Amino acid sequence: MSKRLYVAYGSNLNIRQMKYRCPGAKLYGTGVIDNYELQFKGQPHSAFATIAPKEGSSVPVAVWEIKSQDERSLDRYEGYPAHYFKQNVPVQLDSEEVNAMVYIMNLKMGFGLPTPYYYQTVLEGYHNCELDTDILDNAVKDSTQKYYRECSNRFGQQTLFNISDSDDDPEYENEDFDDEEEELANEEPEMDESDPFYFSEGMHW
Repeated sequence: MSKRLYVAYGSNLNIRQMKYRCPGAKLYGTGVIDNYELQFKGQPHSAFATIAPKEGSSVPVAVWEIKSQDERSLDRYEGYPAHYFKQNVPVQLDSEEVNAMVYIMNLKMGFGLPTPYYYQTVLEGYHNCELDTDILDNAVKDSTQKYYRECSNRFGQQTLFNISDSDDDPEYENEDFDDEEEELANEEPEMDESDPFYFSEGMHW
């Protein structure tokens, strides 16, 4: 039976995590996926790694040899097929090029910021596999900038400096809020426990 090769570029670079999640997996090698870039997408403040085509860029990866039960475990972790889908990509290793399966996040998801815990897990994996951490940090910065750019486009460019002064704008004169409305306005929204990110820093489906 032919080997099943799986490409990791995020938290599953982490040797400790992979031993726990996929005990049958063996590290096949490290290399790069050319003409792709690393991104962070998902919830605004709980984003996860993904990759997207970009000419001239490359993503450092680890290639794992996995068994069928390992792939089922990965499917659950990655939220396949709703959150991540699979496709085969060429990976350039030191001594050969291989085709391997990779998980890519649903393309409809927006950019976001990874949690500190998730970032540290990925960073540990970069160190485990002796990969260039500058690529990881640049991906975080780039995704953060794109997230805030998306927010600006969604809500407009309004700032404290272009809001009309209430003394000059009759629309704001004598505007009163009762105590109940003011209290509700200042109340912080509660997280919904049905949110899949409520109980966990990772993608545990």
